[in-house]
Formats: sequence, C-alpha cells, structure tokens
Amino acid sequence: MYAKITTMKFYSICETMTEEAAKLPSDKNIKLFMRHSIRYDNPVNGDYSNLLLTPEGIEIANNIGKSIDMPIGRFYSSSVERCKQTAREVARGAGLDTDIEECPEYTMLVGMDYASKVLGTGWYPYFYALQRGDLGPTGGVSLRDEAIPVIDRIFSDKGKDGTLDIICSHDCHVVILASALFDLKTGMNGENWCRYTEGLFLYGTRDDFTAAWRGEFREFKNFWL
Repeated sequence: MYAKITTMKFYSICETMTEEAAKLPSDKNIKLFMRHSIRYDNPVNGDYSNLLLTPEGIEIANNIGKSIDMPIGRFYSSSVERCKQTAREVARGAGLDTDIEECPEYTMLVGMDYASKVLGTGWYPYFYALQRGDLGPTGGVSLRDEAIPVIDRIFSDKGKDGTLDIICSHDCHVVILASALFDLKTGMNGENWCRYTEGLFLYGTRDDFTAAWRGEFREFKNFWL
C-alpha cells in the first residue's frame, strides 16, 4: 500500500504519531495538522486568547522540531499566539528561521458564537452534537459546515513533494477533522479528546487524499465535494 516509504523520525508524546511518520510516503508533500503544545491553565475570566505555552510546552515543541529528519516546507498557524508560538518553537528546534503564515480557517469555528454564548454549557456538548448530526444543540451547524473550511484550506497549497508542511491549530479543529474523517466520538465531558500536539498527517490532493489518525490510515476520494 505504501510505496517509497519514508523512515521519517518524529518525536511525539502521542506514540501513534511516531509510528505513522515512519509509514508516510517519501515522494509526497505531507501536511501535519496538529494541536498547539501545552499551555497554561484556563483563566478564571474565560479568556483563552492570551494563554501562552508553558516551559514544558516549549520544550516539547522544540523536541518535535529537533526530531524531524524530513525536509520541512512551510509553517501555517491559527492567529492565536500559542499556536504561532508552537510553530516557531518547532521551527527553532529544526534549526529554521521561517515565516509563520496565519490562516483564519485554523482559528475560528463556524458555530463558535452559538456554542459559547447560546449553549453556555462549554465546548464538549457542542462537539458531541456535531458528531451525532444533532443540529438542534448546534444552532443548525453541521459537522460538514465545520470541517469543509479546514479541509479546503489544508489542500489549497499543493506544497513541494518530499517535504513536510506543519499546520498548528487548536484541539477543536483537530477534533473536527478527526470526527469528519475517522468518525471520532467524544463524550459530553470530553472523553477521548485530542491531546496537546496530537494531530493528523495528510497527503494527496483535495479530491484524493490519505489521512492518518491514531494509527489508522484512510483514503478519501471526492470527500464532501
């Protein structure tokens, strides 16, 4: 199934990602869509926007960069500082001084205002409803509505074959993508939620791509086109 396999080294606190990296094709452009590294605890006032990485989070991001022995292409990020900080620390660990391209698709959710202001019950019930196709609790927003902008943006840049492009986003976007592509189910209290720096590897084109998540590879043709 996997021709021209790379032996890419990839340090991760999520063991399956290290295993997946060693099975990626060496002649394709690979997209890594990952959550930011470990940040400080939730603020009392509920404003997450200014939370930065902890020293441990910085070290983990650096170690990811140090471990990668595949050429790195471009860095993309949510506009939120902890995501940009994670991308910069991965780049620094890899010995690179590169620009981080900010992308709004990796920052906002379609139903963010409804989930936070109308539901008033936290994030987890919103994702629980999305994954089960229950449009009532989401204000009519579907999983497809949330996933398509992210998928489209990932594949909007073809990238250079034989390189790894790194995209740093949030837990909510990783969960959205894993829910759409791998039928991830999370509980009302966040059971099975994604971890810091956890993410998906993707390669191919928008109408024919392969994705890896938690040890499983799946191919998608004309997915929601």
